[in-house]
Amino acid sequence: MNIANLTRAAAGLAIAFALLAPLAATPAMADEVSTYGGRCRNNPGAGRAFTQDYYVYFDTNSSRIKPDGQKRIEYVHGLATGKQAGQICLFGKSSKTGDAAANARLARKRASNVARAFEALGWPRSKIVIVSEGEAWGWLEEALTSDSEDDRRVRMRLSF
Repeated sequence: MNIANLTRAAAGLAIAFALLAPLAATPAMADEVSTYGGRCRNNPGAGRAFTQDYYVYFDTNSSRIKPDGQKRIEYVHGLATGKQAGQICLFGKSSKTGDAAANARLARKRASNVARAFEALGWPRSKIVIVSEGEAWGWLEEALTSDSEDDRRVRMRLSF
C-alpha cells in the first residue's frame, strides 16, 4: 500500500470516529429484559424527561419497606403520574455474599414489595416491570464480609 492510500484510509477512520463519537457519549437506550417476562423499555422520552434513577434501601436480609423508602416511592409515583410515564421499572438487588438463588429471591421480593406499594398508590400493575439483580460471588464469599447498603436496594426508573 502506498502513502496516498494510507493517507486516505487514515482520513476515512478519522471521519468515522468523528461521526461515532456523539453516539459513544449517549447512554444506551436498549431494553432491559426482565427474567419474569416484562421489558423495561428504558426510554427517557422527549427532552430526556426520565434520566434519573431513584432508590429504596432495605435492612440486611429484609424486604420490608422502611418509612423513608415509602416516602421515596410516593415521590416517584408523583413524578410518574405528573410526567405521564408509561412504565415504572424496578430493579431489585441483594448482597454479593450468600447463595445466588436466595439472593435472587430476596431481590425479587424487594422489588415486588415496591411494586405493591406503587399499586396501593393507584399505579397500574401492567405498567410495572420487575427485574431481579440478585447476585453472589461464590467462592469469594468468605473474603467479602462487608454489608453494603448499595447491595440492599431497589432501583426505580421511569420510562415512556
